[in-house]
Amino acid sequence: MQTFKRNILAVPILVWIGLLVGIPLVFVFVLSFLSRDSLGNIVIQFTLENYQRVVDPIYLRVFLNSVLLALLTGLVTLVIGYPVAYITANLEPKKRALSIGLIMLPFWISSLLRTYGWMILLGNAGIINNTLLALGVLDRPLSMMYKFSTTLVGTAYMLIPFMIVAIFNSVDKLDRSLLEASYDLGANKRQTFFNITLPLTVPGIAGGFTLVFIPALGLFYVSDLLGGGNTIFLGNLINTQVTRGRNRPLAAAFSIAMIIVALLVISLYGKIAKDDREGLFQ
Repeated sequence: MQTFKRNILAVPILVWIGLLVGIPLVFVFVLSFLSRDSLGNIVIQFTLENYQRVVDPIYLRVFLNSVLLALLTGLVTLVIGYPVAYITANLEPKKRALSIGLIMLPFWISSLLRTYGWMILLGNAGIINNTLLALGVLDRPLSMMYKFSTTLVGTAYMLIPFMIVAIFNSVDKLDRSLLEASYDLGANKRQTFFNITLPLTVPGIAGGFTLVFIPALGLFYVSDLLGGGNTIFLGNLINTQVTRGRNRPLAAAFSIAMIIVALLVISLYGKIAKDDREGLFQ
């Protein structure tokens, strides 16, 4: 009876997911096999040309740029976010709650506005350059905009809360008796961290990396505003094909390719989490 009630309660959720995720995904998948005419109108004619163009060397370079940006974003957020999450998890309850609130505070502000904030900071006439010029540190403005590194700064800033929260949850659930046992056996803090804490928080690291990697593939507005379009990423390419290129079937094919990359990352995370659970019960 309880199983039946649970199944009934799951029906609205499944319907909701089917309407908002399933149907649009099927539509995009079907669209990726269709053609277009010279005016950009969709033609109901089956073709594999869109997927053949996906593996074109020019577009593969775009894929590599996107994967590289996502990987570097994950690494940067991990290096910065792990110490923050670790320190936060070891605070007193009130300070911990305040810290988590401050970490999540940027989500209350539009990400587009926050991107413009970085433009105000890093622009040639921005706050940083004006301050350095006023102090006499620089003779002319320092060029910090429209670079790959600037795009990396923007994506890392946008997504670092995901990494911090994922690792925080993992550190917060640590069995403190294991740490005490390590100290009792003569291990110092560094040895305890690398032999006990870090291995036990690998699922949190993998989860945070997944939560950062996947959105980083598609934050096209960050690379448009901060990168100036000098380096083309997958999100920019899809947006351009839909709007200016009027080639929605090709954009759909790139979207399916992006989904496949995301599924590969999710499956890798699932394997890491599964191996960790099996290791706990051995």
